[in-house]
Amino acid sequence: MSNPSKQKGTAWERVAADYLAEAIPGYDRVGSVDFGAGDLTGPYPIPHECKAEKKITLSEYAKQIKGIKARTGAPLGAVIIKAPRKPVSEAYVMLTLAEWRAILPTIAADLPAITARLGTE
Repeated sequence: MSNPSKQKGTAWERVAADYLAEAIPGYDRVGSVDFGAGDLTGPYPIPHECKAEKKITLSEYAKQIKGIKARTGAPLGAVIIKAPRKPVSEAYVMLTLAEWRAILPTIAADLPAITARLGTE
């Protein structure tokens, strides 16, 4: 792989997949193996697209994940965006407001356990 940008993106996909797999076994990098289905595969039918770019363009990411969701029939999708000069745990995750609104009741129902996993009070 000779393209430095492609190498950077592939490395970020691997780091993100490994980080998620520590908490939820089954995450892995698929990259372009299944073109149009997202960069990561996991135990849930939720496409994950990874971005490691100098310029963060949310509107482009939203358009891309919307297309992936349409192709795969997924109920929601996430874009995992590398935060410059930060560890993987501080990456940004982008969802639509409609997706966030749909998952909030589930999060609220399990907030004590989530808080414990995050190590916050």
